[in-house]
Amino acid sequence: MRVVQIVFAVALCLLAAPAPADSLQHLERISISGSDYVRINEWADVIDFQVKWPKNSEFITLTNGAMRVQFAIDSRKTEIDGVTVWLSLPVVNRSGVAMISLADLRSTLRPILSPRPSDASIQTICLDPGHGGKDKGEISGIHFEKKYALLLAKEVSDQLEEAGFDVILTRTQDKLVDLSERPLIAHQRGADLFVSLHYNSASSAVKGIEVYCVTPSGFNSSNEGGGKSSDPTYPGNEQNDRNVLLAYQIQKSLVRSLPFEDRGMKRSRFEVLRQARLPAILVEGGFMSNSGDAAKIYDAEFRKKMARAIVDGILTYKGVLARPLANQ
Repeated sequence: MRVVQIVFAVALCLLAAPAPADSLQHLERISISGSDYVRINEWADVIDFQVKWPKNSEFITLTNGAMRVQFAIDSRKTEIDGVTVWLSLPVVNRSGVAMISLADLRSTLRPILSPRPSDASIQTICLDPGHGGKDKGEISGIHFEKKYALLLAKEVSDQLEEAGFDVILTRTQDKLVDLSERPLIAHQRGADLFVSLHYNSASSAVKGIEVYCVTPSGFNSSNEGGGKSSDPTYPGNEQNDRNVLLAYQIQKSLVRSLPFEDRGMKRSRFEVLRQARLPAILVEGGFMSNSGDAAKIYDAEFRKKMARAIVDGILTYKGVLARPLANQ
């Protein structure tokens, strides 16, 4: 079960000692375009990270010996230990001072960099193969997304059970399950995590893997360009910190284990994420419309590798949250 990888991942998180939960409230806030921002160097001091911002460079790097975070000026795209994470608002330069939104620190960065330990059970995983029945999902010639989502779910299920987990599937056959029913099945059957499995489609040049969790209330989704919105709070927002950590760990495991482009950990209000009352993510495991991605999607042996990466991400997530409370 790649125990060494899991232990190493947990050790990295232990080295990054979490800051107190209320530490951000002491940072000076500067209003930029109607949103509260803070100085990156002041935030870095609070979490014991060193800042490097070479003159005339658009990139700002934070390190603490165990983790590395890189921001780009005027961009929402961030890298945490080399894995792409999309923010809701861009990092900005104001008179030579790099600034980041307080909302992104609270809703995205803190859950990844300073996850709070939990003794909650992580034993039962609900896998949700996308589409089914008359809903074929994405279509590429004779290939239907619904088929490959179910094949991947069955492979992930087998490997999760081998790792000692209990598994629930929202569908085990080629049948349609309403979107609203899928997270309800997970809740009613006592699942601890909800993982929805899909494949993507776009122009033939677009490729790569992305993992979604629900968008923070008051902001647009990643593919809408981020920014503020009037969207309300949904049930899925109650689990924001766990959603973010799970999405990040699985995105990291996928892009480090497999030869796919890293399209990042993103936010969206997919119905299965909005309505989930448990930590929930949605995996887009490549583009059926791209010949390189498609060849991997249709290959049974490669599917096993993707399933392994998803399982490893869940195991790492579980290990991070199982840190002793004394280390908080």
